[in-house]
Amino acid sequence: MKHIGKIILVLIALFVVVPVLAILGIIYSHRVKPNTVLVVRIEGEIPERSAQDSLQDLFTGPPTSVTDITEGIERARTDPHITGLELLVGETNLSMGSLQEIRDRIQAFNNAHKFSVGYLEFATNRSYYLASACHTLIMLPKSEFHLHGMMASTTFMRGTFDKLGIFPDFLHIGDYKNATNVYTEKKFTAAHREATKALVDDWYRQFIQGVAASRGLKTDEVEKIIAAGPYNSDSAPATHLVDRVAYANDARGFVEQENHGHDRRIGLHRYLDKSETFTVDKIAVIYAVGEIVPGTSGNSPWGGEMMGSETIARQFRRASDDDSVKAVVVRVDSPGGVAFSSEVIRHELERTRAAKPVVVSMGDVAASGGYWLAMSANRIIAEPGTVTGSIGVLMGKFNLQGLYEKLGLSTDFVATTENSTLEYPLQNFTPAQREIVLRNMRATYDDFIHGVAAGRHMKVEDVDRIAQGRVWTGERARELGLVDELGGLHTAIARARELARIPASEKVSVLSLPAHRSFIERLLNSSDDDDAFASTPSLRVWLGKLQSLSTYSAWTILPGIPEVQ
Repeated sequence: MKHIGKIILVLIALFVVVPVLAILGIIYSHRVKPNTVLVVRIEGEIPERSAQDSLQDLFTGPPTSVTDITEGIERARTDPHITGLELLVGETNLSMGSLQEIRDRIQAFNNAHKFSVGYLEFATNRSYYLASACHTLIMLPKSEFHLHGMMASTTFMRGTFDKLGIFPDFLHIGDYKNATNVYTEKKFTAAHREATKALVDDWYRQFIQGVAASRGLKTDEVEKIIAAGPYNSDSAPATHLVDRVAYANDARGFVEQENHGHDRRIGLHRYLDKSETFTVDKIAVIYAVGEIVPGTSGNSPWGGEMMGSETIARQFRRASDDDSVKAVVVRVDSPGGVAFSSEVIRHELERTRAAKPVVVSMGDVAASGGYWLAMSANRIIAEPGTVTGSIGVLMGKFNLQGLYEKLGLSTDFVATTENSTLEYPLQNFTPAQREIVLRNMRATYDDFIHGVAAGRHMKVEDVDRIAQGRVWTGERARELGLVDELGGLHTAIARARELARIPASEKVSVLSLPAHRSFIERLLNSSDDDDAFASTPSLRVWLGKLQSLSTYSAWTILPGIPEVQ
């Protein structure tokens, strides 16, 4: 009997104690060790949100997104085991809104009495503006400190079209609705130049003010320094915009010194895995990213995203029906698209708002159709450099008749009505067709400004005055009443908590929608279309979505943003 008792005790140990020890081991392995420095590398193509992991990611690791960077730094801010931040910055595609969003998190990290060190091998406006948010800024010796102001340029195609015999027949509602000016004009119109200059002036002022605040200098001092640039990196410390020059190994030694002799680092993605938490109550963050089209979302064959109205509408329904979701944040990064598809999304936002708070967070761009879908939210939050507004409508087509004649091609057709040729690419709009198109565009524009007036509690005539297709920075949009507050995604989540009356002491987790699925999960369940990034559509499907833009009666597309250097 004694032997049986011992066997029973052994079995109890195997089935109870060992699993408990295993669980404790897993928990311990996920803990971040004390005196650890978070290392964040920012370079290359950085999307708003990482796309679904692919087979390539199994070998190269997951891509880094703006969301990854800001979430990692924010978690590190309140993590007692993280003592510092090492930011390795190269040249990126990030625009002003994303740069400011990351800078916000770095500054919040600094305010938590932790140290931050930025390292630059080469400095441009983008990379320097980002890295300058760090306490200490180090540059590679024998390199370039390439700051000398900003300029904006736009390439116009009208002259090329004239040579090819292509006529761009486009119409627009709004004096500043200039998305198609690159096709119809050979240089800036007065309105196009005015809007572009205002945009670049705002960005440059924000750049100067941000650098001055981070470096403890006056704005006029920073302006003079940059106006006299560019410099080489060895002379950069004399400008007081850089603290020192050092090679990477010496910079690493400096970080170790700041960390009281501890050489303990953790990379961003590993830290995100180790620091993830789960709670019962959630705030849903719906990512509305890309050009807006009907149907489902997807990635184009040449990069970029297309936001399907049905995909995003489905996410609102999911968040609305989930009792554990207490509020919804909509992260918008979109230049617009098809007007009625934007309305599909806005309608679902409004329906969700009837059940729980909805806050919009604007990324780099939330303009035209991107603003349309957001206008009914409880609150709208944007970064100072976000591009928003563009409340206007355009429509048109290319007449290829001249090109056909040059190539010796000819066509003929039969039609049942005069308007059967509305989208026919070998003739301009007839006077009757032009009137019909303008009538539909005016109706869409009226719907747009009335929707903004209702959502923003403004008079229609006041909205019309600041609309006209003009883009504004988030900073100007707040002054005009189109935005409630300046800030990023974490500001929006904080406001959503407040509107949902969630106590500050209570922890909530973020439910990101559309939900990510692993590469293996997508292989095993490829029929599930509940994912905006479930697959890359075929070229035929993708071209079909593009073609749809030319057949719908009204587009709400962002005016062309110039290339800024």
